Amino acid sequence: MNRYIQQLLEMLREAQRNRPSPRLMELPEDMEVLRDVIDLEVSLEEEHQTMESIFGVPHIYFPPEDRLTDQQVSLLKQSILELWRAFNYEADFRKGEFNERQQYTKLVEYWKQEVPVLRGTNGTWHMEMFDYEKYWDEEKMRYLSDEEINAKYNYDD
Repeated sequence: MNRYIQQLLEMLREAQRNRPSPRLMELPEDMEVLRDVIDLEVSLEEEHQTMESIFGVPHIYFPPEDRLTDQQVSLLKQSILELWRAFNYEADFRKGEFNERQQYTKLVEYWKQEVPVLRGTNGTWHMEMFDYEKYWDEEKMRYLSDEEINAKYNYDD
């Protein structure tokens, strides 16, 4: 399995190296301050794609976390996050909500999701990796903050 993981890590590094060049638009000088907004607007107007097609690494290549050692999970998770950052994507996890194996699984599951193709030079697309059901309070009819959840369920940091 180690050889397979090394090959997969190399594929992720290769995908990072093969990132398409940023789209550069010619703008009048007085509109230059709006470059980030225009880049984002153009990206959002284009057809969304799966991460699988954006990166060129099939989802099926990722082994389930229960077949991996802790070290392999950690290596793959870090490599996925580095690849995402190279393409201006960011995974947002709540502190302490998921362990490393669960985070890896969530990242791999997201591989099948359609996202905007960000080809600009600035800006980051954040993907929330939260368990919203855990934070919903039926009595208050709203989501609770981390502090409120910790107090309600006596969680320790």
